[in-house]
Amino acid sequence: MALCAPVCVSPAAAAAAKAKITTFDPPGSIGTYPWRANEDGTIAGFWYDPTDQRNKGFLRAADGTITSFDHPESKVTAAYGIDNDGIATGYYSVDAGNHPGFLRETNGTLDIFHAPGDDNGTYPNAISNKGAVVGTYYDYYSTPHGFLRKASGKIVTFDVKNDTYGTNALDLNESNVVTGHWGSDDGLVHGFVRAAKGKITSFDAGNGALGTFPQAIDGAGDVVGYSLDQNYAAHGFKRAADGTITPLDIKNAIATFVTGINDAGDIVGYYEDSNFASHGFVRSAFGKIQTFEVPGAVATFPNSINKKGLITGWWMDSAENYHGFLRQ
Repeated sequence: MALCAPVCVSPAAAAAAKAKITTFDPPGSIGTYPWRANEDGTIAGFWYDPTDQRNKGFLRAADGTITSFDHPESKVTAAYGIDNDGIATGYYSVDAGNHPGFLRETNGTLDIFHAPGDDNGTYPNAISNKGAVVGTYYDYYSTPHGFLRKASGKIVTFDVKNDTYGTNALDLNESNVVTGHWGSDDGLVHGFVRAAKGKITSFDAGNGALGTFPQAIDGAGDVVGYSLDQNYAAHGFKRAADGTITPLDIKNAIATFVTGINDAGDIVGYYEDSNFASHGFVRSAFGKIQTFEVPGAVATFPNSINKKGLITGWWMDSAENYHGFLRQ
């Protein structure tokens, strides 16, 4: 994160002073799940169409226009990432074991790919602005493995050493540094960071943590996510590139889930209060925390924050239907 004069503010801090929340759904949706937004404010995600009982991908442009898409043979199409050129990535499902990954070009074409060794699905989770895609694929035994698909189309697969229960790759930055989690033979889950040249560093976010679940990484190599303690309560964390881990818990919360970070160092997530209700929060790069919720929501779940401080995620109404939102 770049240094600046005392008058400088992060995108999240600037947005907090005049934050506006907009809710949205593709027509007919009873479940809308926005995942990520690019720098222009285009959001990628997926939604449930009750008319044919299928999940479909969508892109929501900054002007509010929503484009739904799916593979014609699919039962499920889901977009999880989008770059600044408007190219989205995700997967679609045809039948058991047949779950290809895709890149959706701006003209609507789906470029399909499989990770080597994919017998039970390729699941892209994020795309960089240089066109690299990271995700998880499942082998014949349904064991997960990480993959990195470079902009050239070359796919590199990887695993954390001694990962008895597999490796899941969830996010990457512009330098192709990857984060995710893996399972050891004692049943515990650990976080990892994979350097661009392939070196993997494993870590745990707390003493005695039953599980460490990184969710996102920024340009500086800082990783955020959450861990589970001995009582299975969730606690947020930030792991700096030098390995320093900072706890990130909301005061009086019974659980804190950190889900996203941008290159300015602004962090988002959600927490549960004593009544088990979920609320959103944003933490500026300077440590100021602001909580929020979508008006009328029973629960609010922020999922990511882009470079300009736009937050997107979903919220639940009293009928337990889910809708998309953006906060900027």
